[in-house]
Amino acid sequence: MQEAPYFTFKAYMKNIYNTALHTIPIDLDLGCPNRTKDRIGGCTFCPENGARAAQLLDAKDVEQQIKNAISFSKNRYNANEFMLYIQAYTGTFTSVINQKQIYSKLLNLYKFKAISIGTRPDCLNTKTLEYLQELNEQIDVYIDLGIQTLNDSTLKDINRGHDSKCSIEAIKKIKKYNLKVFAHIIVGFENETREDWLNTVENIVKQKVDGIKIHNLHIIKNTQLHKQFENRAFKVYNEYEYADELIFLIRNIPKEIPIIRTSTDTSSNDLVAPIWHMQKGQFVEYINETMFYQGYAQGDLLDKQTLDLKKQNSFKLEDNSVTIWDKTYKDFYHPKSGAYTQANELFIKQSKLEEKLQKNDLNILDIGFGMGYNSLATIKLPKEKKVNITALDKNRIIIKHSSNLNNNSDEKKILNSIFETLKYEDSNNSLQLLLGDARFTITKLEKKYDIVFLDAFLPNLNPSLLTYNFFILLKVVLNKDAIIICSQNNSIIKAGFAKAGFIYEDFNINRTDIKALIIKQGSNTTKNRYYEDPFLIYREKQIVTNFEKNI
Repeated sequence: MQEAPYFTFKAYMKNIYNTALHTIPIDLDLGCPNRTKDRIGGCTFCPENGARAAQLLDAKDVEQQIKNAISFSKNRYNANEFMLYIQAYTGTFTSVINQKQIYSKLLNLYKFKAISIGTRPDCLNTKTLEYLQELNEQIDVYIDLGIQTLNDSTLKDINRGHDSKCSIEAIKKIKKYNLKVFAHIIVGFENETREDWLNTVENIVKQKVDGIKIHNLHIIKNTQLHKQFENRAFKVYNEYEYADELIFLIRNIPKEIPIIRTSTDTSSNDLVAPIWHMQKGQFVEYINETMFYQGYAQGDLLDKQTLDLKKQNSFKLEDNSVTIWDKTYKDFYHPKSGAYTQANELFIKQSKLEEKLQKNDLNILDIGFGMGYNSLATIKLPKEKKVNITALDKNRIIIKHSSNLNNNSDEKKILNSIFETLKYEDSNNSLQLLLGDARFTITKLEKKYDIVFLDAFLPNLNPSLLTYNFFILLKVVLNKDAIIICSQNNSIIKAGFAKAGFIYEDFNINRTDIKALIIKQGSNTTKNRYYEDPFLIYREKQIVTNFEKNI
């Protein structure tokens, strides 16, 4: 398995302890200074149980909590070493005498390697910090500090009970006592933008925090935020949207600071919004894959890291174009007849692109930009009218490989421009590349398209762009007389297009391995089965597996 493109908590722990420490979350029921004794008040987003971990909810006492959590970690993660985590509410909201008694008792129950104490900026007095400094001589102490945001207006709106200055001063005090501090921040508060989240990150980084936890905002049942959301729903972030913001923040965090968490969990019974359909592990995979494909890494916006291009196996095709063997899909990117042949004889000719350009400017949607051959062939056509290309792809790195392998100086220049700036423009051509999963980026499109190049690789290996549900999204951005050229033509794809309201005809070039569908909008029906991706988030294997299960 490839390493994550950011400094993970697991890697951080291995650097210190030569093994991964698994956290054992504990609820001491100490309450919170921002709530009354009968638990009224508190931050607007916080539930009555203080966001207690799910595996603790049935435990009768602290000893049982620890036993349950250790058993859970051993069974699920094969864990051997543990960190005690005082999670729910505020771990320092009691007298120092009580803290000493409680922590001593807990640490005697199991041979923990470290203790992490969740607390607030306004709950760290001098006596507490002196005690924790003393405890740190016996066992590693980490302070999990709930910052949430450094926007004072937001802090007031969420009834946080302190301001941003309090948060910064708390970090300074923790560092003064030589304790390690992990800062929590939340992405998604109403009226906050990327600039607010970046401001929070930059300012806690300046204080030399030892780690950062980034959580997406959850609206939980029976919270004040839930009531506010019911009265006036505001923007919440789906998986793709949050991933974009998260990756941007990771790229602005110095690479020596570990990213402790990238999302948060809430029981489906308690969660109001956002409703995600990606599992936690799947979301982490998506983040890692997206960063790898786009050539991004933690801190790369700070220190302009050099892109490490892995060597690719390239092959010359029958028309002297060059393609790459994809290690993941275990196949070539292009037919053996050649990428230029496919671009010119299929995508250009069958869409009647040259004929249409004699009359009007055209908008082209290039889905599966890849090595760029289809758009390059379009750009190189002699023309008086203008072509506006929107290209969708998740893999930015392949464009750099394509440039390195391309011997045509003009094409190399175009590819380098797209790689560096995500766009290219001259007097008759403009191209804008939208990086990301096309199932998400297609929803950002605001114009209508005359021609679509749908070059989605092999249907059994990359079906996410060949599902009925994706074709429905595609239909939204088409002009009525638009034409789609699809480089795949098996019966599953035909059924998906028919179900979505398209008519099609088969196309193949004699004595080549180039086969395709030429598609237009029209009334159609099908009794055949098609790929489905109802939430537009399924992994490729999951789409195929679901299809095969229902055969």
